[in-house]
Amino acid sequence: MPTVRTVSGFNKRLVAAKNKVVVLDFYARNSKPCQDIDQLVQTLEYKYASQAIIIKVNVDKFDELVDEYRVRSMPTFVFLKSNHNVAKIVGADEHKLAHLMAEMCESE
Repeated sequence: MPTVRTVSGFNKRLVAAKNKVVVLDFYARNSKPCQDIDQLVQTLEYKYASQAIIIKVNVDKFDELVDEYRVRSMPTFVFLKSNHNVAKIVGADEHKLAHLMAEMCESE
C-alpha cells in the first residue's frame, strides 16, 4: 500500500491514478482505531486493485495535507474521483468504509 513520503510524491500518485478512485487513508501510527481498521483497508485495497488506489497519509508528518483535506480525527478516509473530493468517512467504521468503497468502485 503506497505511503506518502513527500508532497510531490503524493501529487505524482494522484496523477498516476488517472480514472481510478483514490482513497486517502489519514492515520496516526499510535492510534488504536487506525490499527484496528488497517486489516480491512488492506483487504479492500486488494479486492478493488483494478478500480481504486489507497494512499496512506501519516498525519504527524504532513500538516499541509491534513489542512487541505480538513482532517480532524483519525482515521479519516477521503474519497477522490478525478481529483475531486466526493466523500469522507471519519472514524473506524468498517461497515461504512466497505460499503462506500464497493459503491464507488462498482459505479466505475
